[in-house]
Amino acid sequence: MRTKAFLILLLTALLLLSYALSPWTLELGGVSLRKITLPDTCHSSHATRHTSLDSCHSSLVTRHSSPDTAAQRILVFGDSMLEGLSRRFGDYAAQNGHELDVVLWYSSTTERWATSDTLAHFLRRYDPTFVVICLGSNELFVRDLPERDRHIGRILSRIGRRPYVWISPPNWKEDTGINDLILRHVGKERYFDSRHLQLQRGRDHAHPTFSAAATWMDSVAAWMSSPATAHPIRLERPDTTARPTNLTLLAPE
Repeated sequence: MRTKAFLILLLTALLLLSYALSPWTLELGGVSLRKITLPDTCHSSHATRHTSLDSCHSSLVTRHSSPDTAAQRILVFGDSMLEGLSRRFGDYAAQNGHELDVVLWYSSTTERWATSDTLAHFLRRYDPTFVVICLGSNELFVRDLPERDRHIGRILSRIGRRPYVWISPPNWKEDTGINDLILRHVGKERYFDSRHLQLQRGRDHAHPTFSAAATWMDSVAAWMSSPATAHPIRLERPDTTARPTNLTLLAPE
């Protein structure tokens, strides 16, 4: 009897572990079962006490020393910071033969993207070969970092094995930890740190002007095509400006 009970418990534990580490999310009656993700395991604040972030993340990364010259289907999603970035990104996409789809969700946060089916919808719709995330500006001063930790993990779980990078928010004030939290999840080879940039701001003193956002995107593109990233892609500097992009705007909730 004890042996039978032990085997049942062991089988249940193995099933739960398999689900936790899988890239899929189980929905029951419109409710998603919470799970851990592989990035959470590697980059949680507890894991980094004993494990180097670089050594942990390197097992998940296939490094490329030169840019991938293939044309990419790039999905860029995030908050209102994309309004300026996406304009210049469109120039780069057109110059280098990439297809660019931008989903801009005003006032969005990692929580919004993680707890809705919006990201899953656009991943199915565009089937990107490369994903760019620009999130965090609306969470610079949050205190519930353990919750944000789970949201970031869930977003990355939905992206799955697709190559991606995360563009950090261009801080206008010191944040309470969201940037370091994102970095622990994605690793420095997938994280563009915008905090050091000196950008001219608009009237709200937060969003870069369109001219400053173009300069910001130039820095991002140079980094994305360099060996410093996990999967560099071809992003030669464009010779023209104001190329159109496939832009989807989502209103704030």
